[in-house]
Amino acid sequence: MDDAQAVAQAQHAGGAPAPDRVVASADAVVKVYRMPGGTVHALRGITLAVERGTLLSIVGPSGCGKSTLLHLLGGVDLPTAGTVTLLGQPTASLSDAALARLRLRHVGFVFQRFFLLPMLTAEENVALPMMEAGVAQPDRRRRARALLERVGLAHRSQHRPGQLSGGEMQRVAIARALANRPALLLADEPTGELDAAAGWEIARLLREISRDGCAVVVVTHNTELAAIADRQVRMRDGTIA
Repeated sequence: MDDAQAVAQAQHAGGAPAPDRVVASADAVVKVYRMPGGTVHALRGITLAVERGTLLSIVGPSGCGKSTLLHLLGGVDLPTAGTVTLLGQPTASLSDAALARLRLRHVGFVFQRFFLLPMLTAEENVALPMMEAGVAQPDRRRRARALLERVGLAHRSQHRPGQLSGGEMQRVAIARALANRPALLLADEPTGELDAAAGWEIARLLREISRDGCAVVVVTHNTELAAIADRQVRMRDGTIA
């Protein structure tokens, strides 16, 4: 081990993340929305680092800025002030096209309402991001089937969303989010519309995905999901409490 590696490991052991492990970060990030009725301060100086191979949960009351922070970390929105870095690149410095490419290839999104296309099979839904990324059709099918097997739904690959339970639809959505092998998986209330048993299965799956090396960030009100995270961040009024 050289001196630089020793310093990096020492910093990581003391609580500061090793730079080569950071997938996304926020540094003194402020987000302000200017509305017809006034100004909304959604985030007030957030500093946070998200590391590879970890499950990070973000909790807090509704309206505290959790989803806003998630969108900024994933490059869906840009900060008003401060810096958001995604895979070493400040998102505000990228063109819209470059930022879209970065999201497509390196960020997966999972939402509360699944957003599966109802006319497509589970396999076809999972393959969609790969089609957008230009992956050849035989490779798309092979990887989509492997991902459905990974989430325990190989036997449902030819079923459409209307033929699946809520928990099954969310597992298809997670498989789709993993299609392009993202470094960062962002999940916004992924268990919000599921019963307790299905919610626990999704929580376990997200933990397994993080153990495979992906950085997983989950906004959740689910106490069980928050409890199994490697790290929990509590927000209040646009700040980390």
